Amino acid sequence: MNNISLRSDQRGISIFVVMVVVLLGTLLVLWSSRSALLNEMLTGNDSDYQRALEAAHALVRDAELDIRGENADGSPCASPCRQWGVLDAASKKVFYPTDVDEWHDLQAILAPSTPSCIAGICEPDGVTEQFWRSKENLEAMKQVGASYGDFTGAKSGLVSNPLLASGRGWYWVEILPYNMGAQVDGGPARELAPDRKTPYLYRITAVVQGIKQTTQAVVQTTVVWKIAES
Repeated sequence: MNNISLRSDQRGISIFVVMVVVLLGTLLVLWSSRSALLNEMLTGNDSDYQRALEAAHALVRDAELDIRGENADGSPCASPCRQWGVLDAASKKVFYPTDVDEWHDLQAILAPSTPSCIAGICEPDGVTEQFWRSKENLEAMKQVGASYGDFTGAKSGLVSNPLLASGRGWYWVEILPYNMGAQVDGGPARELAPDRKTPYLYRITAVVQGIKQTTQAVVQTTVVWKIAES
């Protein structure tokens, strides 16, 4: 009788040990699954951001070609580049000024609007600083921005970035008049200044939204194409 009771107790202990081992194994599998899922999410977020950042850099390059009036291959642009001398807010036609008088004409067209941009060309006074931080401001800027290839003929397929192909990127160029009177003699301020005929700097802002709603890449740079006269 005592032997039968002892064997029953042993079987009960064995079942308890097996249940504990199974429970620990289940917890280990769940932990491994969650770790793998977390790693996959982090990798996916990083890949989405890197893709968006690459697209933003491509947009900056496209904006530079737009300012210079060149095609995607660097040749002089004939179509679909901007038409020099044509300022028409209703048809969204503007161009980069080549002298002070043209800048004043452009400013008169852009200034009454908020934001003060047409087709990606902006008068800076009416552009909210770091507008991409506000969903409302960004949506307003999208309506007056330029997309990849709009004025250079560049094809999104050539850069193999799906974000550009799907129209998830925009750029804006703020024209910044340069104070030639404040220019110093010699040094970088002299060497990198624009010439007196076209005294402008161009601040380019490119924004790309990733596949995920929370992914956004922003690249902003300032360029000058006309080097100061010697």
